Amino acid sequence: MSWNIFEVVEVVLDALNLLSDSSVPEWKDEKSIIKRKKTEFAIEWISTGLALAGFLLLFIVFSNSLSYENTFQVTVIATLIAVLMASACCFILHVLTLFYFRSFFSMLFFCFSLILFSTALLLVVYFKSGLF
Repeated sequence: MSWNIFEVVEVVLDALNLLSDSSVPEWKDEKSIIKRKKTEFAIEWISTGLALAGFLLLFIVFSNSLSYENTFQVTVIATLIAVLMASACCFILHVLTLFYFRSFFSMLFFCFSLILFSTALLLVVYFKSGLF
């Protein structure tokens, strides 16, 4: 089997291109491109808003000392539930073809802020409601 150096370079460049390009294939029609340009920074604003709301909710939860004996265990379980909720939300957005990001890091920021907000919301419900 002979190795062609250009094929190896092409595979490496395709892998790098996969990490840096958008998640929408190039064969999409012109209407979706126009729609994308209108909402170019909407995802960044939504991600920033979710992250700030999550930090605010976490500050509210952890501002006064918690008197529960297993706070770490509750936080880990809430984080795992939040990861499942964020995964379900991202899957629904993917099915509805609304899961478009300009770069890989924009997608990571959105998913991180969604997980942070979900975790904070679950912790607020758990600690402040008194139901549990």
